[in-house]
Amino acid sequence: MASLINSDENDKVLESIGSELSVLPLRNTVAYPYAVIPLVVGVGRSIKLIEKALEGNRVIGLVSSIDPLIEEPQPGQVYEVGTVAKIFDVARMANNNLQVVVKGLKRFRVTHWLGADPYLRASVEFIHDETEPGLELDALLHSLRTLAKEIVALSPNIPDEVGNFLDQIEDPRYLAYSIAANATLGVEKGQQILEKDHIKDKLHALISHLSHEKEVKTLGKKIQTEAHEKMDKAQREYYLRQQLKAIKKELGETDEGSSDDDDYVEKLEEADLPDEAMKEAQRELKRLKQMTPQSAEYSVIKTYLDWLVELPWRVSREDQLDIHNARDVLDEDHYDLKEVKDRIIEFLAVRKLVKERGIHADPGEEATAGKAPGAAGADMDALICADALLVESLPV
Repeated sequence: MASLINSDENDKVLESIGSELSVLPLRNTVAYPYAVIPLVVGVGRSIKLIEKALEGNRVIGLVSSIDPLIEEPQPGQVYEVGTVAKIFDVARMANNNLQVVVKGLKRFRVTHWLGADPYLRASVEFIHDETEPGLELDALLHSLRTLAKEIVALSPNIPDEVGNFLDQIEDPRYLAYSIAANATLGVEKGQQILEKDHIKDKLHALISHLSHEKEVKTLGKKIQTEAHEKMDKAQREYYLRQQLKAIKKELGETDEGSSDDDDYVEKLEEADLPDEAMKEAQRELKRLKQMTPQSAEYSVIKTYLDWLVELPWRVSREDQLDIHNARDVLDEDHYDLKEVKDRIIEFLAVRKLVKERGIHADPGEEATAGKAPGAAGADMDALICADALLVESLPV
């Protein structure tokens, strides 16, 4: 945070200069009174300005450029309300640029421009900050100070000592410029605050900006906290699983679950399941991986996966329509269930009859099997109807 200086020397310095100032344009920066600001000066005419100021009273005017892309802005391309500043230190860098430290003194307004060669020069008038003590000002200062301290608490890169520093500032001008110099206002909004003549107006604008910034930071911190909690939970679960594996290893227990998982991956690939069945199998396998073999549901999921991989999903063969053999098999494998067996035999008999007569399954086609088309169609319709009735009568 840029430090702010409370000094009575400001007025003495201003009395020593006239109304003409050499003006240094700033890119993406607004200079405020009482602020100590580090600058890097690299433009040719700006370097000349600094070197000339060092030969005299070291006082210059700082204004913000309207368009930061313009390297050497002319009158009309910079704001006309700025800050008078005194140069405190200058160091020449390896690339011949100047590293300059200045301290803001007081606001000024350009009355008219005197020229732009070799650098901007202007006739100026100094602007006083209007302050009216009272309850409203006290309330505004309290609100601004509280908001600023809350934002400091939400900003991990700002030391906590800054909050104590804000508590020590009693002058409303210093507090307003201190916070404005370090808030992320942007040039346009920062310039608007600089141009306000009454301190109350500055405080209102700063409170509005800081309230919005506080909401953004609070929401951002909430999002980060939730993300960290999810990450911590995943890391904790991983750590516990690793501990569990280590304990099982010490006890001499084999990790059967891991080998089962690998086996099922291979079995599912070999089974060549349809897409829908494969999706369901992978979902259950994922659940299985998250369970321990001691879980009650573990064996249930294993049984289900075993059933899925053993089904002949894409295997087909010719129908066995030997009625006598079918009756023998049914009687041998199933006791009683006479009605069910009769239904199955009837169903097979119809299938066999349809195949022997060469009747197609599509009612729209008129098959010929040694009969006239009309007769073949009638037989086919009758057989298909009988087939349908038999299928419907079979137990589910």
